[in-house]
Amino acid sequence: MTNRIPFPVNRLFLKPVDSGLLTIPDANVRLITALLRLPHMGIEGVLLIFRWQTSTDPRPNKALRPKLYRQHLSDYPDLQLLCNIAEHGVVSHWCSTSERAGVRPVPQNYPSAEKGATVVTHRLVTEYYRGRCILASSSALSEEPAFHSSAFALVPKKDIPLDQDGRIIHDLSAPPGDSINEATNTDWTPDARWDPYSSLADRVLELRRQYPDATIYALGADIAEAFLHVPVHSNHASAFGGTVPRSQTGIVSGTAVFGWTASPGYFAVFGKAARHYHRAGSSYVLGLPKPFWIFQWVDDIVCIEVDIGDRLLRAEQRLRDAIKLVFGSDGWHEGKFTTWSRQIHAVGIDWNLTDLTVSIPQRKIAKTKKIVAETLDLAFVAKKTMNKLVGVLRHVVTFIPIAKPFMQRLISVQQRIERAGSSGIPMNDTLRKDLVWWKHLVFENEFAGIPMTMFDQYPPESDSEHSELQKLNLSTERRWHTLYLM
Repeated sequence: MTNRIPFPVNRLFLKPVDSGLLTIPDANVRLITALLRLPHMGIEGVLLIFRWQTSTDPRPNKALRPKLYRQHLSDYPDLQLLCNIAEHGVVSHWCSTSERAGVRPVPQNYPSAEKGATVVTHRLVTEYYRGRCILASSSALSEEPAFHSSAFALVPKKDIPLDQDGRIIHDLSAPPGDSINEATNTDWTPDARWDPYSSLADRVLELRRQYPDATIYALGADIAEAFLHVPVHSNHASAFGGTVPRSQTGIVSGTAVFGWTASPGYFAVFGKAARHYHRAGSSYVLGLPKPFWIFQWVDDIVCIEVDIGDRLLRAEQRLRDAIKLVFGSDGWHEGKFTTWSRQIHAVGIDWNLTDLTVSIPQRKIAKTKKIVAETLDLAFVAKKTMNKLVGVLRHVVTFIPIAKPFMQRLISVQQRIERAGSSGIPMNDTLRKDLVWWKHLVFENEFAGIPMTMFDQYPPESDSEHSELQKLNLSTERRWHTLYLM
């Protein structure tokens, strides 16, 4: 029997030309739903077709070019993994293949995603037209045993209302005990560690010592849509499903989505390849060859160089070449590319290369004080509140080394909540005392105009030093804190 599926070529797979918010392309959804239900097709087969993967060119993301990787990144330590992902996509490592089998209920999206449904829909449909995901009826997707649907949430961008804009979160950590993140074997996840913040100060101070009369400049850049460049193998994409808010339309992502516990590591394979290429370049400074320098924290990049000869021009060109080599032309975010400057905002901190000082913006200090004060008034600290608390306090550790054990204790509480799969933790005496410490001691200080030489005086603690500090009681830590700030 021949399967006949209507294919109105004048209406399918054509992105609307107007610039308004995109809506679900119903005709496309009907066609993909019909394809899904064909024998021996399913999610994997449809995704192979949708991404134009063939036996002669199996690349799921055509912007990734393994031939160029082998030519220009031959000494990159993770070259083979980089090429394998570019050629076939990320092959996920699961704790147990049986955990991925069986029909699961489709969860409800979070209220924030429902409130900002038009924004979420627009973003998801945009990714569909870019060939990064497929849309089909939720019922058809749920018929596949390996399909796993996770809820969407929408978090605010600054003070913009959710019905106007927001950042989509795919909550792959829920539900507890049956989430994609728990099913992922992270022992196989690549190293996701990046450069320490202190390396920025180290670079500036090093250049000042080497070239006391030269002017030092910094340039900031950003890798556009970071994780979305990293494709997932078509056989594993069914793990990254969801439902478009206020609809019966499901989605399957073909990328290492933000929210998956392994996506930072797999993105790092690509991000570090760009960093490797940049650092392998050099130019002459006062007659001597000097390698280019780059700081990278996930998708944020900073170059710091001296203005001697054509050094700035060559460093900038090398950076552009690095990002385009690894990610293709879509990887370069021109809108977030800054010109060479003596002041730069990077990793949430203001860096002044003229005065050799660093500052935390006052808006961040005010936000942090507010969150700490509000948390102190709670009888029960929700998981979301604890995550927010850890997030806003992370920069303080950069400026006050003695705050590290306090930060570690907060992270321990955060991890305990996560492991237990609970909604939060009751306020207790230890947590309250820690928060009082943050409120009355740390935030009595102004984090403005702090000399970069501080990073030389207080190097990052080793793991063993950190463990010993955790054993100290509160009063001892307070005395040490006073000494550090005198």
